[in-house]
Amino acid sequence: MSETSCHEELRWEKRLTICCTAGNVPETHRPQTPRMTSIGGGPTLTGYTVVVTDSSLQHVAALLRQHGAVIVDLPVLRTVPGYRDARLRIATRRLIQAPVDHVLATTAAGWTRWLSAAAAWGLADPLRSGLSSASILSMNESVSASLVETGFTHDWVSSTGDLGEAVTWLLGRDPVSRRVAVTTDEALPARSIDRLRTHGIEVLVVPTRGSARPVGLAPLNRLAQMVIQREVHAVTFATAAGASALVDFTSRAGRGYLLLRALTTDVAVATTHAESASFFRSRDIPVSWAADGSPGELARRLVEVLVARRRQFQARGHRFTVQGNAVMVNGTTIRLGSRPATVMRSLADYPGHTLSRSIIERFVPMSHRAGSFGADQAVWRLRAELGDYGWLVATEIGRGYRLIVD
Repeated sequence: MSETSCHEELRWEKRLTICCTAGNVPETHRPQTPRMTSIGGGPTLTGYTVVVTDSSLQHVAALLRQHGAVIVDLPVLRTVPGYRDARLRIATRRLIQAPVDHVLATTAAGWTRWLSAAAAWGLADPLRSGLSSASILSMNESVSASLVETGFTHDWVSSTGDLGEAVTWLLGRDPVSRRVAVTTDEALPARSIDRLRTHGIEVLVVPTRGSARPVGLAPLNRLAQMVIQREVHAVTFATAAGASALVDFTSRAGRGYLLLRALTTDVAVATTHAESASFFRSRDIPVSWAADGSPGELARRLVEVLVARRRQFQARGHRFTVQGNAVMVNGTTIRLGSRPATVMRSLADYPGHTLSRSIIERFVPMSHRAGSFGADQAVWRLRAELGDYGWLVATEIGRGYRLIVD
């Protein structure tokens, strides 16, 4: 399937209309609930599993664990230490030899990595001297804090975290700068750089993070499998490079559409800043990021996204909460397998409405070996795992299945 037809199919799926015996379901793939930040007095992310794909996101992982999430550490890229990055060393020497008018610092980790590498090369003092005459622009409050910690001050802070805002600010200076350095943890948007260069500004790109795919493709294959099978409910990326590697890998394996469908509909995506988020936005994949670049803000946004995906309803006098792979009822948490949990979430999205077997199969990843009975098998497994609450899933003979609700 081509990338164009893949996106068209995803857009169609999100507009899916389901005709049900109990009435018509609104024309959205999944109904939305108001955003919330907590669930009673218990852990907000019980039942949710989040994949962390970069070692730099460990603080985010720790915060999510505090909310009750299960964390899977699965780095998909190997980071080259700054002091071993030849490109960073070349850029550093160029700046020392020809100081710039402005420095645009995009990430806190990148700025710290750059200064640490310069110290390892014995270039710390020459670099600080080269930066002393430059105005420093900060992309967020996290970067500003790193500047202060390393003995620098900023002359401007972005309010949006968008590189385009910084470029507009630079072009509005009088006189316009002649030479600008931009630190970056990944590829910069060509449009922003071209805007500077078309005004005669020389742009020095300082690559503050060197990454490469890990030896072997096992981590990418495992991550793709977990996302496609809905074994996880969110994935966090530090840069777009990790996401690009995942998409490329699944596309070559003929599973690109399945991956994009999961990320578009069921598996939440979060990344560290606006520039890496652009990779997902360009593919119509919902993505969250931290405007201030801080781990705390990223974790908070992801908590909000996941908690908003929970579903609550009443049945036979019991209050049920469905989130991730868990069903909570009467103070008890029932853990479900990934496939039964996906069936449960699909039914909970339309409580009281009958979903046909074909609709359930569209929502739930099925094994080719399941054949035409895949939906039935998934529902049977769900009832078994619900135990005493198996009655919750009713069979509508000849039509499909629905949740019993008050």
